[in-house]
Amino acid sequence: MIHRFGEQYHREKVGAQGGNGTTLFQDLFSPDELGGRAEMLSCITLMPGVSVGQHAHTENGEVYYVLQGSVVVTEDGEEHRLTAGDAEFCADGHTHGMENRGATPAIVLACIVPNR
Repeated sequence: MIHRFGEQYHREKVGAQGGNGTTLFQDLFSPDELGGRAEMLSCITLMPGVSVGQHAHTENGEVYYVLQGSVVVTEDGEEHRLTAGDAEFCADGHTHGMENRGATPAIVLACIVPNR
């Protein structure tokens, strides 16, 4: 299955998970297209100062993989700066969020996976 850029679903969310600013989502495939293997597979763009608020994962986990720029990920209350090529996994029962504290846009691939 191929989805060209123009065929992907682009959406904006103000205050994602209680964060600041407008988060841009580029959903690569829908959960149905992924056959239930993932609940979300998206590229998330955070402009400078934009954040995804702290949130807990229950019954699923989430991977962040930084494609461009840098973000500060807060995992279970501890801050970590991630740059292009770095990844984070928030397992069921844990919390995380991220913020772009840099001067350029950050792009993060995010995938929410169900517990099996």
